[in-house]
Amino acid sequence: MSTKQPLISLPSHYDGSARLPPDEVLRPLMADWARSGKRLAAVCYLDIDRFRDLNDRLGMVAGNAALEEVGRRIQAQLPRESVMARVGGDEFAAVFAGLGASQCAQVLESIQAALAAPWTWRDQSVNLDASIGAMLLDSSGPPPETALRQAQHAAFFAKRASDGKVHYFDAPQARADEQVVRERQRIQEGLVRDEFFLVYQPKVDMQRGVVVGVEALIRWQHPERGLLPPVQFVPLIEDDALVEQVGDWAIGMALWQAHQWRLAGLEISVSVNVAPRHMMRWDFVDRLARHLSQFPNMGVGMLELEILETTAISQFANVALFVEACKALGVGVTIDDFGTGYSSLTYLRQLPVSAVKIDQSFVRGMLDNAQDRAIVQGILALLQALGLTAVAEGVETLGQGEALLAMGCTLAQGYGIAMPMAAKDVLKWVSEFEKAPLWGTNSMPSAALPPPQTAA
Repeated sequence: MSTKQPLISLPSHYDGSARLPPDEVLRPLMADWARSGKRLAAVCYLDIDRFRDLNDRLGMVAGNAALEEVGRRIQAQLPRESVMARVGGDEFAAVFAGLGASQCAQVLESIQAALAAPWTWRDQSVNLDASIGAMLLDSSGPPPETALRQAQHAAFFAKRASDGKVHYFDAPQARADEQVVRERQRIQEGLVRDEFFLVYQPKVDMQRGVVVGVEALIRWQHPERGLLPPVQFVPLIEDDALVEQVGDWAIGMALWQAHQWRLAGLEISVSVNVAPRHMMRWDFVDRLARHLSQFPNMGVGMLELEILETTAISQFANVALFVEACKALGVGVTIDDFGTGYSSLTYLRQLPVSAVKIDQSFVRGMLDNAQDRAIVQGILALLQALGLTAVAEGVETLGQGEALLAMGCTLAQGYGIAMPMAAKDVLKWVSEFEKAPLWGTNSMPSAALPPPQTAA
């Protein structure tokens, strides 16, 4: 690396608190670069990973010292004709002039390696990794302010991918991201405008011929696009804070509806799906307790939360704490879509969950596919040995229900039992089902079972 100082360097008295405006950082070098006739440059944006945790754990003095150290390490790796400065709380900007894509990549690799070197603060080891966004441009490129925003946009995706990564600005991706932002804003507006509502799919005990609960499922009555199922909007918010708002709304609405049914004489549990991000929110349990406090007469187990098997496996320690905290509030937790992940006997043995739902893909195919049937039998044997309740999803025919009963599985839900329905229809449906259940000694004739339908 050249020993020549960057055109704008960190002042000798730099203490980690001073910042330079982006224009002040970029304009001098960009103007010089344009006059020189050089064709390529790179604008980079560096965001220190986990800096807030460092500040909270070690204090602001350590935070400022870390910023100063990061600045020195970056500056030491800069090539000739470069500029850098701190432009945000824990963010730095840099411009490399006259470098091609491969040379830029080499510089960024050297910066990452320099930051990854151990740094000690008062006998405590601290990581100084940074997520880096880069924008490569030629003399016809955008103005400095736009280039910096684009590099910052790329840094956001580098941080989201994982710590210490480099992401290059991608214009088509940026346009797609802008569309996602607009759609998320529309979902936010839909919450305010009461465009969302819940439908309920019954869960039954096939052996006793009774309804034991309902699963709450979200729908969006979009004023222009019509009725939208969750697959058309939930994926847009799964990694955004908005999924926490939607999930919080769903829990509150489901509890209110269960209370209304109780007043009408129907004691029935209601389950709500919880997204991984929502479940890991720091104040989730406190907010759940506040929801429950609004309905003090609701019994233990009247609310259940459903989490995906893949979440339970990938975040086992946090999920274990979550399940215990919910259990202390009288709220059960069910593992959903069991069998689709890489199941672990350890997590099943250690998580005090209320039930496990066998994924519908196995249930639907078990009469025609010997492997699916073997999987269902194996899961049921495993759950029985561990003392866990099994619920079969995706039951669409009488034959599937009869096969499940023969295997010892009594709880089920699916389109063949009932479609998701409006809250106002639940009371009547429960009464009619329990008068003439599909299975058991008082069951209706086989011909009366409706064919599978499309979900509401």
